[in-house]
Amino acid sequence: MFYRGSFVWTILFILFFQIPDAFPGEIYRWKDDQGTIHFTDDLSKIPEQYIDRAEKLKVWEEKLEEVEKQEERSDRVKDYLEDIEKKIEMKKSMEKKIYELEEELRLSEERLKWIEEYEREEYYYNIPFRDPRTGRWVPVASPYYGEKRRLKAKISDLKVEIERIQQRLSQLMRSL
Repeated sequence: MFYRGSFVWTILFILFFQIPDAFPGEIYRWKDDQGTIHFTDDLSKIPEQYIDRAEKLKVWEEKLEEVEKQEERSDRVKDYLEDIEKKIEMKKSMEKKIYELEEELRLSEERLKWIEEYEREEYYYNIPFRDPRTGRWVPVASPYYGEKRRLKAKISDLKVEIERIQQRLSQLMRSL
């Protein structure tokens, strides 16, 4: 009789302290088309096209907490990757803008070079010309004088803009 009573008490003791583990939670797991594995404890949260792929997992409460922690970490990783993607897109747009500005700079420099060569070969600066107001002999300005001045200012501005974007790009690259 004593043996039988201690057996019953032992069984009751084990059952009493194992109650939390005796009722496992239910988790559903499925994989989407991109290969990402998703977990949920609510069957209604699974999209219809993935219901046939869902697996029912029995997990103890401790395991549920671990899964929740992993989901939090995956959210942080997802946010980090999205931030990296945005930075990469910014890098590409900056590189494209630098390329466009360098092309414009090259064309402006070619035009300025052509004007200077033309003036050297075809146009003489000291064509005798008497100013009717003063009566003095003065050098005649080139017909391309205004365009030359605008091109030089544009070239200077383009170089400054390219340098500014390159500095921002190098800061962005350091953050990647």
